[in-house]
Amino acid sequence: MEFKPKDLELKRENHYVWANYLKNWSLNNSDVWYTTKKLKIACDSVKAIAKEKDFYKYHYISRKHLDLILSLSKLSPEELQALHKSYLDPYLQLQTVESLCRQSGIRDEKLFAYIEAFKSNTIENLHTAHEKNVDLILKSLQRFDLTILDSTQNMCNFMCYWGHQIARTKPFRDKIIAAQTDQELQKLYKESWWFIGYIFGTNIGKSFFETRNIDKHCLLINETDEDFITSDHPIINVHEAINENDLAVPNSDEADFFYAISPRLGYMINKSDRFKNGINYISIDFVQEINKKLAIYADQYIIGTNEAQLQNYKKFVGKRLNIIKNLKNTST
Repeated sequence: MEFKPKDLELKRENHYVWANYLKNWSLNNSDVWYTTKKLKIACDSVKAIAKEKDFYKYHYISRKHLDLILSLSKLSPEELQALHKSYLDPYLQLQTVESLCRQSGIRDEKLFAYIEAFKSNTIENLHTAHEKNVDLILKSLQRFDLTILDSTQNMCNFMCYWGHQIARTKPFRDKIIAAQTDQELQKLYKESWWFIGYIFGTNIGKSFFETRNIDKHCLLINETDEDFITSDHPIINVHEAINENDLAVPNSDEADFFYAISPRLGYMINKSDRFKNGINYISIDFVQEINKKLAIYADQYIIGTNEAQLQNYKKFVGKRLNIIKNLKNTST
Protein backbone atom coordinates (compact mmCIF):
# COMPACT_ATOMS: atom_id res chain seq x y z
CA MET A 1 0.00 0.00 0.00
CA GLU A 2 1.45 3.34 -1.05
CA PHE A 3 1.03 6.35 1.20
CA LYS A 4 0.94 9.92 0.00
CA PRO A 5 2.89 12.57 1.95
CA LYS A 6 -0.37 13.95 3.34
CA ASP A 7 -1.22 10.54 4.84
CA LEU A 8 1.92 10.79 6.94
CA GLU A 9 1.26 14.27 8.31
CA LEU A 10 0.83 14.11 12.08
CA LYS A 11 -2.51 15.38 13.38
CA ARG A 12 -1.36 16.66 16.74
CA GLU A 13 -3.81 19.50 17.45
CA ASN A 14 -6.71 17.30 18.55
CA HIS A 15 -10.11 18.95 19.02
CA TYR A 16 -12.22 17.17 21.62
CA VAL A 17 -15.27 19.15 20.52
CA TRP A 18 -15.95 19.22 16.78
CA ALA A 19 -14.77 22.60 15.49
CA ASN A 20 -17.31 22.60 12.66
CA TYR A 21 -20.10 22.14 15.21
CA LEU A 22 -18.87 25.16 17.17
CA LYS A 23 -19.33 27.29 14.04
CA ASN A 24 -23.07 27.23 14.78
CA TRP A 25 -22.27 29.89 17.42
CA SER A 26 -20.28 32.03 14.99
CA LEU A 27 -21.60 35.11 13.24
CA ASN A 28 -18.88 34.95 10.56
CA ASN A 29 -18.48 31.16 10.20
CA SER A 30 -15.20 31.24 12.08
CA ASP A 31 -15.02 33.22 15.34
CA VAL A 32 -16.94 32.60 18.57
CA TRP A 33 -17.07 34.15 22.02
CA TYR A 34 -15.65 31.90 24.75
CA THR A 35 -14.19 31.86 28.25
CA THR A 36 -10.41 31.59 28.67
CA LYS A 37 -8.51 29.58 31.29
CA LYS A 38 -8.49 32.66 33.54
CA LEU A 39 -12.23 33.14 32.91
CA LYS A 40 -11.80 36.17 30.72
CA ILE A 41 -14.06 36.54 27.67
CA ALA A 42 -12.37 36.34 24.27
CA CYS A 43 -13.34 36.00 20.62
CA ASP A 44 -11.32 33.81 18.27
CA SER A 45 -11.52 31.08 15.64
CA VAL A 46 -13.16 27.79 16.57
CA LYS A 47 -9.89 26.16 15.50
CA ALA A 48 -8.15 27.73 18.49
CA ILE A 49 -10.32 26.29 21.28
CA ALA A 50 -11.50 23.00 22.83
CA LYS A 51 -8.35 21.17 21.80
CA GLU A 52 -5.22 19.67 23.31
CA LYS A 53 -1.99 18.66 21.60
CA ASP A 54 -1.69 14.86 21.21
CA PHE A 55 -4.93 14.30 23.12
CA TYR A 56 -5.72 11.20 21.02
CA LYS A 57 -2.13 10.05 20.43
CA TYR A 58 -1.15 6.49 21.26
CA HIS A 59 0.91 5.98 24.39
CA TYR A 60 3.11 2.90 24.80
CA ILE A 61 1.03 0.02 26.17
CA SER A 62 2.90 -1.58 29.05
CA ARG A 63 1.60 -4.62 30.90
CA LYS A 64 -0.02 -2.34 33.49
CA HIS A 65 -1.70 -0.23 30.80
CA LEU A 66 -2.96 -3.36 29.07
CA ASP A 67 -4.30 -4.81 32.33
CA LEU A 68 -6.24 -1.59 32.97
CA ILE A 69 -7.66 -1.48 29.44
CA LEU A 70 -8.70 -5.16 29.53
CA SER A 71 -10.21 -4.87 33.01
CA LEU A 72 -12.43 -2.04 31.81
CA SER A 73 -13.30 -3.86 28.58
CA LYS A 74 -14.35 -6.96 30.55
CA LEU A 75 -17.13 -4.93 32.16
CA SER A 76 -18.78 -4.82 28.71
CA PRO A 77 -20.86 -7.47 26.91
CA GLU A 78 -18.85 -9.98 24.89
CA GLU A 79 -19.66 -8.38 21.54
CA LEU A 80 -18.27 -5.06 22.75
CA GLN A 81 -15.19 -6.74 24.19
CA ALA A 82 -14.57 -8.22 20.73
CA LEU A 83 -14.98 -4.76 19.17
CA HIS A 84 -12.55 -3.23 21.67
CA LYS A 85 -10.06 -5.97 20.84
CA SER A 86 -10.36 -5.25 17.12
CA TYR A 87 -9.36 -1.63 17.82
CA LEU A 88 -6.59 -2.56 20.26
CA ASP A 89 -4.86 -5.36 18.35
CA PRO A 90 -3.36 -3.17 15.58
CA TYR A 91 -1.64 -1.03 18.21
CA LEU A 92 -0.19 -4.07 19.97
CA GLN A 93 0.99 -5.49 16.63
CA LEU A 94 2.51 -2.16 15.59
CA GLN A 95 4.22 -1.88 18.96
CA THR A 96 5.82 -5.31 18.41
CA VAL A 97 6.89 -4.45 14.86
CA GLU A 98 8.44 -1.17 15.95
CA SER A 99 10.35 -2.85 18.77
CA LEU A 100 11.70 -5.59 16.48
CA CYS A 101 12.75 -3.06 13.84
CA ARG A 102 14.62 -0.91 16.30
CA GLN A 103 16.33 -3.91 17.91
CA SER A 104 17.46 -5.20 14.52
CA GLY A 105 18.82 -1.80 13.48
CA ILE A 106 16.44 -1.31 10.57
CA ARG A 107 16.51 2.29 9.33
CA ASP A 108 13.49 2.63 7.09
CA GLU A 109 12.35 6.25 7.28
CA LYS A 110 9.07 5.60 5.48
CA LEU A 111 8.21 2.72 7.80
CA PHE A 112 8.84 4.78 10.93
CA ALA A 113 6.96 7.74 9.42
CA TYR A 114 3.98 5.42 8.90
CA ILE A 115 4.25 4.16 12.48
CA GLU A 116 4.29 7.70 13.87
CA ALA A 117 1.32 8.69 11.69
CA PHE A 118 -0.62 5.66 12.91
CA LYS A 119 0.09 6.61 16.52
CA SER A 120 -0.99 10.23 16.10
CA ASN A 121 -3.79 10.00 13.59
CA THR A 122 -5.84 6.82 14.05
CA ILE A 123 -8.20 7.89 16.86
CA GLU A 124 -8.45 11.39 15.39
CA ASN A 125 -9.44 9.86 12.04
CA LEU A 126 -12.09 7.70 13.70
CA HIS A 127 -13.67 10.77 15.30
CA THR A 128 -13.55 12.59 11.96
CA ALA A 129 -15.43 9.68 10.38
CA HIS A 130 -18.10 9.82 13.11
CA GLU A 131 -18.49 13.56 12.50
CA LYS A 132 -18.90 13.08 8.75
CA ASN A 133 -21.53 10.43 9.40
CA VAL A 134 -23.77 12.92 11.23
CA ASP A 135 -23.21 16.06 9.17
CA LEU A 136 -26.40 15.63 7.13
CA ILE A 137 -28.31 14.43 10.19
CA LEU A 138 -27.52 17.58 12.16
CA LYS A 139 -28.39 19.77 9.17
CA SER A 140 -31.75 18.01 8.84
CA LEU A 141 -32.49 18.44 12.54
CA GLN A 142 -31.78 22.16 12.18
CA ARG A 143 -34.62 22.19 9.64
CA PHE A 144 -36.78 20.47 12.31
CA ASP A 145 -36.81 17.32 10.17
CA LEU A 146 -36.77 14.31 12.48
CA THR A 147 -37.61 11.85 9.71
CA ILE A 148 -33.91 11.47 8.93
CA LEU A 149 -33.66 9.42 12.13
CA ASP A 150 -36.29 6.97 10.90
CA SER A 151 -33.38 5.24 9.17
CA THR A 152 -31.82 2.66 11.49
CA GLN A 153 -28.38 3.37 10.05
CA ASN A 154 -28.74 7.12 10.59
CA MET A 155 -29.89 6.58 14.17
CA CYS A 156 -26.96 4.22 14.73
CA ASN A 157 -24.54 6.85 13.38
CA PHE A 158 -26.13 9.58 15.49
CA MET A 159 -26.01 7.57 18.71
CA CYS A 160 -22.41 6.55 18.00
CA TYR A 161 -21.48 10.22 17.57
CA TRP A 162 -23.51 11.09 20.68
CA GLY A 163 -21.66 8.54 22.83
CA HIS A 164 -18.26 9.69 21.63
CA GLN A 165 -19.08 13.37 22.08
CA ILE A 166 -19.77 12.58 25.72
CA ALA A 167 -16.62 10.51 26.32
CA ARG A 168 -14.06 12.20 24.05
CA THR A 169 -13.81 15.49 25.96
CA LYS A 170 -11.13 16.73 28.31
CA PRO A 171 -13.65 17.47 31.12
CA PHE A 172 -14.96 13.88 30.95
CA ARG A 173 -11.39 12.54 31.09
CA ASP A 174 -10.37 14.82 33.93
CA LYS A 175 -13.41 13.93 36.05
CA ILE A 176 -12.75 10.19 35.63
CA ILE A 177 -9.06 10.61 36.48
CA ALA A 178 -9.76 12.89 39.46
CA ALA A 179 -12.10 10.28 40.93
CA GLN A 180 -9.41 7.55 41.01
CA THR A 181 -8.13 6.45 44.38
CA ASP A 182 -4.36 6.79 44.07
CA GLN A 183 -1.76 8.59 41.99
CA GLU A 184 -0.46 5.50 40.19
CA LEU A 185 -3.96 4.64 38.99
CA GLN A 186 -4.51 8.24 37.93
CA LYS A 187 -1.28 8.09 35.93
CA LEU A 188 -2.30 4.83 34.23
CA TYR A 189 -5.72 6.26 33.33
CA LYS A 190 -4.22 9.41 31.89
CA GLU A 191 -1.62 7.54 29.83
CA SER A 192 -4.25 5.07 28.58
CA TRP A 193 -7.00 7.60 27.98
CA TRP A 194 -6.35 7.89 24.25
CA PHE A 195 -7.81 4.36 24.03
CA ILE A 196 -10.04 4.15 27.12
CA GLY A 197 -11.95 7.26 26.08
CA TYR A 198 -12.71 5.72 22.72
CA ILE A 199 -14.06 2.45 24.13
CA PHE A 200 -16.14 4.39 26.66
CA GLY A 201 -17.66 6.41 23.82
CA THR A 202 -18.37 3.24 21.85
CA ASN A 203 -20.14 1.68 24.83
CA ILE A 204 -22.19 4.80 25.59
CA GLY A 205 -23.29 5.15 21.97
CA LYS A 206 -24.34 1.48 21.79
CA SER A 207 -26.36 1.87 24.99
CA PHE A 208 -28.25 4.88 23.61
CA PHE A 209 -28.91 3.02 20.36
CA GLU A 210 -30.26 -0.04 22.16
CA THR A 211 -32.74 2.05 24.21
CA ARG A 212 -33.80 4.31 21.32
CA ASN A 213 -37.35 2.93 21.31
CA ILE A 214 -37.69 3.26 25.09
CA ASP A 215 -36.20 6.70 25.64
CA LYS A 216 -37.88 9.91 24.56
CA HIS A 217 -36.00 11.68 21.76
CA CYS A 218 -36.92 15.34 21.96
CA LEU A 219 -36.13 18.19 19.56
CA LEU A 220 -36.21 21.44 21.53
CA ILE A 221 -36.89 24.64 19.62
CA ASN A 222 -35.68 27.81 21.32
CA GLU A 223 -37.68 30.89 20.36
CA THR A 224 -36.91 32.73 23.59
CA ASP A 225 -34.87 35.89 24.09
CA GLU A 226 -31.77 33.90 25.10
CA ASP A 227 -29.60 31.54 23.07
CA PHE A 228 -28.36 28.17 24.18
CA ILE A 229 -24.66 28.27 24.87
CA THR A 230 -22.41 25.23 24.42
CA SER A 231 -19.24 24.10 26.18
CA ASP A 232 -16.17 21.88 26.14
CA HIS A 233 -18.46 19.17 27.57
CA PRO A 234 -21.46 19.72 25.29
CA ILE A 235 -23.63 16.69 26.22
CA ILE A 236 -24.62 16.54 29.89
CA ASN A 237 -27.19 14.83 32.09
CA VAL A 238 -29.68 17.52 33.16
CA HIS A 239 -32.25 15.32 34.91
CA GLU A 240 -34.09 17.41 37.49
CA ALA A 241 -33.30 14.92 40.30
CA ILE A 242 -29.55 15.49 39.94
CA ASN A 243 -27.89 17.99 42.24
CA GLU A 244 -24.62 19.22 40.77
CA ASN A 245 -23.20 19.53 44.31
CA ASP A 246 -23.82 15.82 44.97
CA LEU A 247 -21.36 13.34 43.49
CA ALA A 248 -23.54 10.29 44.06
CA VAL A 249 -24.04 8.20 40.92
CA PRO A 250 -27.55 8.89 39.52
CA ASN A 251 -30.10 6.11 39.33
CA SER A 252 -30.39 4.53 35.89
CA ASP A 253 -33.72 6.27 35.33
CA GLU A 254 -32.27 9.69 36.24
CA ALA A 255 -30.96 10.28 32.74
CA ASP A 256 -32.02 13.24 30.64
CA PHE A 257 -29.13 14.03 28.29
CA PHE A 258 -29.06 17.42 26.56
CA TYR A 259 -27.08 18.58 23.51
CA ALA A 260 -27.31 22.08 22.06
CA ILE A 261 -27.20 21.64 18.29
CA SER A 262 -27.22 25.40 17.77
CA PRO A 263 -28.12 28.53 19.76
CA ARG A 264 -31.77 28.00 18.81
CA LEU A 265 -32.04 24.22 18.90
CA GLY A 266 -31.38 21.43 21.38
CA TYR A 267 -31.77 17.65 21.38
CA MET A 268 -32.56 15.55 24.42
CA ILE A 269 -32.65 11.83 25.11
CA ASN A 270 -34.82 11.43 28.19
CA LYS A 271 -35.83 8.75 30.65
CA SER A 272 -38.21 11.25 32.28
CA ASP A 273 -41.48 12.70 30.99
CA ARG A 274 -40.17 16.25 31.00
CA PHE A 275 -40.67 16.56 27.23
CA LYS A 276 -42.59 14.49 24.74
CA ASN A 277 -41.11 12.62 21.82
CA GLY A 278 -40.61 14.84 18.80
CA ILE A 279 -40.77 18.62 18.56
CA ASN A 280 -41.10 20.79 21.68
CA TYR A 281 -40.97 24.55 22.24
CA ILE A 282 -39.16 25.51 25.42
CA SER A 283 -39.27 28.38 27.93
CA ILE A 284 -36.59 30.90 28.79
CA ASP A 285 -36.43 29.38 32.29
CA PHE A 286 -35.38 26.09 30.73
CA VAL A 287 -32.76 27.81 28.53
CA GLN A 288 -31.24 29.54 31.55
CA GLU A 289 -31.28 26.33 33.61
CA ILE A 290 -29.47 24.45 30.83
CA ASN A 291 -26.93 27.21 30.24
CA LYS A 292 -26.05 27.28 33.93
CA LYS A 293 -25.61 23.49 34.01
CA LEU A 294 -23.46 23.54 30.87
CA ALA A 295 -21.17 26.05 32.61
CA ILE A 296 -21.03 24.00 35.81
CA TYR A 297 -19.99 20.85 33.92
CA ALA A 298 -17.53 22.68 31.67
CA ASP A 299 -13.81 22.62 32.34
CA GLN A 300 -12.67 25.87 30.77
CA TYR A 301 -14.77 26.76 27.78
CA ILE A 302 -18.31 27.94 27.48
CA ILE A 303 -19.08 29.22 24.00
CA GLY A 304 -21.75 31.67 22.90
CA THR A 305 -22.82 34.18 20.31
CA ASN A 306 -22.02 37.27 22.39
CA GLU A 307 -19.84 38.47 25.24
CA ALA A 308 -22.61 39.72 27.52
CA GLN A 309 -24.28 36.32 27.80
CA LEU A 310 -21.05 34.58 28.80
CA GLN A 311 -20.47 37.17 31.51
CA ASN A 312 -23.64 35.87 33.17
CA TYR A 313 -22.45 32.27 33.30
CA LYS A 314 -18.65 32.34 33.59
CA LYS A 315 -18.76 32.24 37.42
CA PHE A 316 -20.14 28.69 37.22
CA VAL A 317 -17.44 27.31 34.90
CA GLY A 318 -15.49 24.38 36.35
CA LYS A 319 -17.62 24.04 39.47
CA ARG A 320 -18.28 20.30 39.05
CA LEU A 321 -14.63 19.32 38.56
CA ASN A 322 -13.61 21.46 41.53
CA ILE A 323 -16.12 19.65 43.73
CA ILE A 324 -14.64 16.28 42.69
CA LYS A 325 -11.07 17.44 43.36
CA ASN A 326 -11.96 18.99 46.72
CA LEU A 327 -13.81 15.87 47.87
CA LYS A 328 -10.86 13.67 46.90
CA ASN A 329 -8.39 15.95 48.70
CA THR A 330 -10.58 15.85 51.81
CA SER A 331 -10.73 12.05 51.81
CA THR A 332 -6.96 11.53 51.37
